[in-house]
Amino acid sequence: MNHSCALLIFFLLAALMPRLSGADQPYRTWTSSDGRTLEARYIKSTDAAVTVRTEEGRQLDLPFSKLTESDVAAAKTTAADLIIDTQRQKGLKDGPYAASLTGEWQKMRSSAGIDYHFYAARRLKPGSSYPLCIYLHGSSNTGSKLTKREPGADAFAGEEFYRERPCFIIAPEAPEGTGSFKQIVPQLTALVKDLGDHLPIDRDRIYLTGFSMGGYGSFDWIAAEPTLFAAAVPVAGFPGVDIAQRLPKTTALWLQWGELDQADRAKALRDAIQAAGIPFQATEHKGADHVSFHHKVATDPAVHEWLFSQNRKGKQ
Repeated sequence: MNHSCALLIFFLLAALMPRLSGADQPYRTWTSSDGRTLEARYIKSTDAAVTVRTEEGRQLDLPFSKLTESDVAAAKTTAADLIIDTQRQKGLKDGPYAASLTGEWQKMRSSAGIDYHFYAARRLKPGSSYPLCIYLHGSSNTGSKLTKREPGADAFAGEEFYRERPCFIIAPEAPEGTGSFKQIVPQLTALVKDLGDHLPIDRDRIYLTGFSMGGYGSFDWIAAEPTLFAAAVPVAGFPGVDIAQRLPKTTALWLQWGELDQADRAKALRDAIQAAGIPFQATEHKGADHVSFHHKVATDPAVHEWLFSQNRKGKQ
């Protein structure tokens, strides 16, 4: 029997198979290697075939050997995504991070060797997803072996903020000898991906902030991973204006700097960001030097309200 006849028989058998419950997957066009097509939902797959369901509710198995390479790839990708979805749904009770959901700061290390502080409440609601807040420290915390943590991280976990805006929080630490967060962006991104694969993180609400070296690092990370962040608040750390051309229009920015701390450099970048059409706000703190206003930004309810209102959904 040739491939064309075999797949035709599978399609005809679908009309005779019993109705089964629907699946929460979109309909797509499945195409045989000889060009025949079928509109159906993905149900499950094995190493050799994909099980699909038609709009009429009939279920059938399509061998990978009879489908196009793109269909086989789509089936395998969907299968992998469903495994991750299951991990995420179970992540509050099972998995590598469940024991760290204590309502206290935890000192942890990623598989790529990045030390980081982690915080999440003990009782987050199953079935809900939560933002991920990331804070990047100033240069004085580099290589501290997690003995330091700055207000920009602590404020997210403060009772007055966390009760209203529960989330997952991480504060990665740059290893000793690291001159900038740009050097470890791949390791940081791998950490965020692993967290997102095992916890119910809302991938459309990943927020980034950082002070000084962490402000520079925020820009570098956004430029390197333009689809990752919904919003960022870089504080007292501003690279050259050229970076504005590498920033996505889908990440909202709120720039914060002190009047006495390289204000001309900050304003030049602000103007370049505006010219690039990137959504932003900017605040210059009157009379402030490099560090004197950092705690004020970290604990400003307006900053928290703005940050948590940002969502990548609909911005792509």
